[in-house]
Amino acid sequence: MTRREFLRGIGGVALFPPMRMARRNEVRRMRFDAKTPDEARSWQKKARQKLFEMMMGGKKPGRPPLNPKLIRREKSADGGYTLEEMTVQSLPDRKVHLWVAKPKRVPENGLSAVLALHGHGGTGEQVVKGEGLYWYGRTLAQRGYLVVAPDIGQHELQHEGWSLMGERTWDSLTCLDYLCSLKEVNGEKIGTIGLSLGGETVMYVAALDERIKIAVSSGWLTTIPNMKRGHCPCWNFPGLEENFEFSDIFACVAPRPLVLEIGRREKAPGGFPVEIAERAFREIQQAYKVFGAEGRCVLDIHDGGHVFHGKMAFEWVDRVIGP
Repeated sequence: MTRREFLRGIGGVALFPPMRMARRNEVRRMRFDAKTPDEARSWQKKARQKLFEMMMGGKKPGRPPLNPKLIRREKSADGGYTLEEMTVQSLPDRKVHLWVAKPKRVPENGLSAVLALHGHGGTGEQVVKGEGLYWYGRTLAQRGYLVVAPDIGQHELQHEGWSLMGERTWDSLTCLDYLCSLKEVNGEKIGTIGLSLGGETVMYVAALDERIKIAVSSGWLTTIPNMKRGHCPCWNFPGLEENFEFSDIFACVAPRPLVLEIGRREKAPGGFPVEIAERAFREIQQAYKVFGAEGRCVLDIHDGGHVFHGKMAFEWVDRVIGP
C-alpha cells in the first residue's frame, strides 16, 4: 500500500489549515542559522535534544536490554542469504518486530549494514523479500549488505506524552542498536534507507544518531505546509512546527552523506511536488555549506512517481559503506 492509497482509505483530507512559509521562517525557534562548523555542531546538539523531548515524552528514553528473540529462520528465495524473523525489546513494555537479512559470506573487516524502512501499509518482511515498492531491501542483501527491517507502521499510540513518530523512531533506533550489537557487523559501515514513511523515519534516525554514516530518504523531501494538504496527520506532533521545518531536521545529518530522491510525477495534494522538494533541498544545502560539504548532499529527481529509484542511492551507499 502506498501513502496515497492509505490516504484514500482515510479520506485524504487536509486536516490542518495552510500556513504561510515566510511567516514560518520568521518564527520557528530551532531554525538552522549557524555560520561556522562549531556553531553548527552546537546547534545540532540542541536540536537533537529538542527532538527527543518533543517526540518521546520529554527526554531521551533509557534503553532496556535488547533481549532478542528469534521467531523463525529461512533461506531467501534465491538462496543467497538467510532471513530471520525476530523481536527485540524497545522499552520495558514494548517490543519491536523485525526481519534481518544476513549474507552468507562475512568479509574480514565485517559486514556493511543498512537499516531499511518501509512506508505506510508496508512491513519489514516485504523489505527483506523485495515485495511491492520495497525492493531495495532485497537488492541490498543481494549486494552483500546485512539488512535490518523493522515494522514501523500505523498503530495505536502506546505511551503517554509520546508521538506516533516518536515511537516509530525509537523502535528504529532500537533496531539500530541491535544491528550494532552483531559481532559480524562493522560499526563504521552503517547506513539507513527508506521510502515515504520510511524516508521520513530515515530523516529522524539519521538526525538523532551519528552512527549512521549515510542516509537515503526517498519520497519524503517536503515542507510542513505541504504536509498539511492531503496527508494523514501521523507526521505531526506538539511543538514540531513551532520549532522546526523538515529541512532543519535534515540539517542534523550534515556533514554525513545524504541522498534524497523525488519523482517528477509526485502530485499534490497527498504528494511531494518536485518544486517543493527543490526548495527544501536548497535549505538543507545551507547546512552542508557551513561544513564545506555541499557535495555530500545530493538530490536525485527521477521520472517516476512515489517510488524508490535507487540509481544514485546505491552508487552512494556502495561508495560510502560498500561491502
